Amino acid sequence: MAEAHAAHGDSEGHHTSIWPFVIALAGGFGFGGLATQFWPSVFAGIVLLIVGVGGWVRQDLYGVSFAVKQEAEDWPFTGISSRKLGMWLFIISEVFFFTGLIAAGLALRVRADFWPTPGTSDFPLNIPLTAVNTFVLLASSFTMAEAVHSAQLGKQGHLKAFLVATLALGAFFVLIQIYEYGKLFGENLTPWPNTIRPDLGSFGTAFYAQTGFHGAHVTGGLLGLAYLTVMAWKGRYGKDKSEGVEIVGLYWHLVDVVWIFLFPIMYLIGR
Repeated sequence: MAEAHAAHGDSEGHHTSIWPFVIALAGGFGFGGLATQFWPSVFAGIVLLIVGVGGWVRQDLYGVSFAVKQEAEDWPFTGISSRKLGMWLFIISEVFFFTGLIAAGLALRVRADFWPTPGTSDFPLNIPLTAVNTFVLLASSFTMAEAVHSAQLGKQGHLKAFLVATLALGAFFVLIQIYEYGKLFGENLTPWPNTIRPDLGSFGTAFYAQTGFHGAHVTGGLLGLAYLTVMAWKGRYGKDKSEGVEIVGLYWHLVDVVWIFLFPIMYLIGR
């Protein structure tokens, strides 16, 4: 029995998983295919994403759960669980990633032969619509913070309501972005050269690279929120089991903060 208990404890203490790696591969194939217009690679990325997310959810349902309380790390991370520490390290890597992406966009801006000025007829983006969308995303950061607070206090009703609100606001943001992309593509603003507006090639590349990667991150956050919402309805999270909500909350605040920089850079500031 002791051996069985030890084996069970080991399975709870060491939650290795291949599915994050599969999801990372999905991003590589998907975005690589978009960048090169190699559509089989995009299709492979979509398939890998479905398999990766499905496998990760299945693994969680079989016991590898964000709700399991991990032992705290040793100094200098005393009192921080392994999962929360991992999320903070991931956030740091994301800060480096978006910093590089934004820097590349700024490099294109200063070197491009033409860059449209916001508010002029040459500027293709819808500033009022995106300003509203920005408010929606920032509001979702508030509802996410309230969801975390509700989980920590064990207020199940408030937790469910705020998770649903965050999910709805995030989904609205992505849908508006999809609508904007469709309209822009219809007007021949693409991230590659086109015969209608070749002067906007550099602008389109910077716009789609930065907002597209951000949108992908928001979509990933929506998957996490959807899972949290389902698990909250099953009563998984409570006063002493709020870590899963906190971890997804950290990620959600990251995508909100990144957009605070992207919105003025792409929509409000000219060259």
